[in-house]
Amino acid sequence: MTRQHGVRGYFLYRLFDPSLTIRQKLEYLPNRMPASGRLWALLTPVQYRTPFRNKLLFNRTFGEQGFPVARVLAVYDPQSGSCSESRPLRSADDLRQWLREYDGDGFVFKPVWGTLGLQVLVLGSRAADDSGSFLTLSGERYDAERLVRFARDTADLERLGADDPGSYLLQERIRPHPELATLIGPTLCCVRIVTFIGLDGTAKILGAVYKLQPKPLGVDHLSFGAIGSWVDLESGRLAPGRSRHEFGYTSVVPGTDRTFVGFQLPHWTDVKHIALRAAGVFPAARAIGWDIAISDRGPVLIEGNADWSTSLLQIPAPHGLMTGEFRTLCDTLAARSTPLSSPESGTTS
Repeated sequence: MTRQHGVRGYFLYRLFDPSLTIRQKLEYLPNRMPASGRLWALLTPVQYRTPFRNKLLFNRTFGEQGFPVARVLAVYDPQSGSCSESRPLRSADDLRQWLREYDGDGFVFKPVWGTLGLQVLVLGSRAADDSGSFLTLSGERYDAERLVRFARDTADLERLGADDPGSYLLQERIRPHPELATLIGPTLCCVRIVTFIGLDGTAKILGAVYKLQPKPLGVDHLSFGAIGSWVDLESGRLAPGRSRHEFGYTSVVPGTDRTFVGFQLPHWTDVKHIALRAAGVFPAARAIGWDIAISDRGPVLIEGNADWSTSLLQIPAPHGLMTGEFRTLCDTLAARSTPLSSPESGTTS
């Protein structure tokens, strides 16, 4: 069992619980490579992954299909960057001009080939004393020169196989729904909904987790300290949550006395509808982890992940998820396939 989950996965999934039967323990999806890589490759072969790896392509593709997505303001790239006015956006001088002319109250600066929440900046407001500088949610100041230095820090993205680690999207900042902002804070947190295309060709939801990030980081990834709360699929209410750093459950937003258990996610019916409809855009990508933000203007489709994190979904789950129609799908695909080589690692949550 530790071959599939590792020692850490054994504790994260609480497989030491004596009330669990062997069969119940075996129903947990594999937590580490190469077993998790084989699962992703089985469900979404590599030839269908590009729209989910490239965030600009994802935004354009699903935006043109009528999904609510964040507006792309510009692309910064030292070789080919440009803004909506068809001007180049390739240097500190270009960025400085763009920052001074931009008339919004914040934006997101994130890698086109990003993963794991790495190298993401949420610039929340313009500095009062400099029209060419913006402040992050935690108050750090970024001007054009600092953004260029930030974009050059490509080591982590290169390690995880980013095709062009120096290319960055500038997107509008999406603000959280007022009820969620009151509960959690200014960071835009997403629901991770994993869908799969069953053998009958219809899309189904495997499970859903809401990520709670009370720190003003702008990133809701569990590796940055967020809590994952299991979502009841019928009601959209939150259950107790867990993190990657603690083995016990929690019912309060970290650093506060505010409970999130029983909280009703706004627009839940619409959130589910977006995930199921998105799953039908590329049905050959049989299982995708969708990140959907619940904003002050309704649900917004942020991204889709072909190599979705099995641990994000199962850390707070009340049971393993290799059951029912999903198990039948995986068993059937495995029986049809030839032996698969493991794809590159890099889960996203």
